[in-house]
Amino acid sequence: MSAKHILACVDFSAHSTRSLAEVGEYARANGSKVTLIHVSDPQAFIPPQAVLETASTNDETTHRAALAKLRDQNLGDIEVDIAVLVDHAPAKAICDYAEEHGVDLIVVGSHGRGGVERWLIGSVAERVVRHASSNVYVVRQRLQTASLP
Repeated sequence: MSAKHILACVDFSAHSTRSLAEVGEYARANGSKVTLIHVSDPQAFIPPQAVLETASTNDETTHRAALAKLRDQNLGDIEVDIAVLVDHAPAKAICDYAEEHGVDLIVVGSHGRGGVERWLIGSVAERVVRHASSNVYVVRQRLQTASLP
């Protein structure tokens, strides 16, 4: 079974943008349409070590432009729509969007957070996997690890 409509979730991290290469390969091989989606959480927990974004970087126009740039860089020869949502529950917004727009496959990146950080901020990828009515492909972040003896 091949997906005809792929929802690629982008949070603008390096990992989520790198995962677009996999989305592109799959879409080209299967003639799939892709929707790039970004869900901005206005109430997101920001870890103390993070640099705060200015309000101007959180507006819809800026996010649409950034998604268009990613589309042009990674998915130029594929039919691509862009969606920008603002919701305090990003995973629910992704699942609802997928169901309302007939998405066959959701692609979401996993940052590999663990322990306290995951407990504090949760995992959007995990929530999407648990609640989506369509298939979900999780692109794992490759962590740098020391080689085993």
